[in-house]
Amino acid sequence: MPPEIKSVRIDRNVFQQTLEKKLSDLPPLPAVVSKILQTVNDPNSSAEELNRLISMDQGLASKILRIVNSAYYGFPKRISTLTHAVVILGYNTVRNLVLGVSAFGQLNHKSMPYGLNRTAFWEHSVAAAVASCIIAQQRLPRTRNAKEESFIGGLLHDIGALYLDSYFPVQYAVTMAFAAREKKTSDEAESMVLGIDHLTVGRRIAEHWNFPSHLVAMIGEHHRPSLRSENFDLVAAVHAGDILAWECGYVASEHTQPHALHPDVQEWLNCTPEQWEQMKAQTKQLFEASTALLQVMKENR
Repeated sequence: MPPEIKSVRIDRNVFQQTLEKKLSDLPPLPAVVSKILQTVNDPNSSAEELNRLISMDQGLASKILRIVNSAYYGFPKRISTLTHAVVILGYNTVRNLVLGVSAFGQLNHKSMPYGLNRTAFWEHSVAAAVASCIIAQQRLPRTRNAKEESFIGGLLHDIGALYLDSYFPVQYAVTMAFAAREKKTSDEAESMVLGIDHLTVGRRIAEHWNFPSHLVAMIGEHHRPSLRSENFDLVAAVHAGDILAWECGYVASEHTQPHALHPDVQEWLNCTPEQWEQMKAQTKQLFEASTALLQVMKENR
C-alpha cells in the first residue's frame, strides 16, 4: 500500500455528503434497458417485441447471445436470435441478463490498483450467482422464478462495493487497508471508516434504478438476512450463495474476512455437511462453464 494511501484521513461527514450528491446524480439505466424491463412486465408483450428492443443496442444484443450460447446453458444447437433465446430461456432469464450486463456497465469505472481486485470481484459475482441459483433450486423448487431471481441477486449483490471502488477509489483503498489490518469483513470496515456500507449503497442504487423490490432486498440485505423480510427466502439464497462462493475460493476481496452463515439461514437451508459439499462441487463445475458471462462482465470496464 503506497504511503499516500496510508496517510489519507477520511472525514465521514464530508464523505457521506459527497456520496449523497453522487448517488443523486447517478445516471439512469439506458432508455432501451428501461423499455426492456417494462416489456417483460407487460403480459401482452411478445418475444419478437423483446428481440426488437434488445436489438436496438447491438453491443448488448451480442453480449446476451454470447452468454446464452455458453456452456452454462448447454444448448446442443447454437441460438442465433434473441427471439429464440426468449422462447427457450423465458422472459425473466433474458431480462436478468440484460439487467446484469447493463448495471455493471454503468458502474464499472476504472479504479486504483489498491482497492477492489476487479478480477476477483467478477469471479466472486459470477460464482455467487451460480451458487445462489443452485441453492434456490434445492430449497425453493416450487417457487416460481426463484432460480432466475436468485441468480441475478447473486450476480448484483455487491454492486455497492463496485460503486464505492469506482467513484471513491482512494477512500475505498483506505477502507480495504483497514479491513486487512484489523481483520474485518467488508461491511464492518466500510461502516467504521466511511460511516456507510456497500449494502446500503447498493440498495440506494437499486432503488434509484427502480429494480423490483425482491432484487432491492437481495442487494441490500444479503449480509443481514431477517426472518421479518417478506423476501427472506431469496435473500437467504443469496446470503448462502455468497458464502458458498467464498468457500469455493472465489473471494470478493483478499483484504477482507468472510462472513459466517447466519443462524436463521442455516436453519432455513436444513442441509447436511455432505449436501453443502455437493453444492460446492456444483458451484465449481458451473462456474467453469460460465466463462462467457465472466468475459462479458470484464468487458464492461
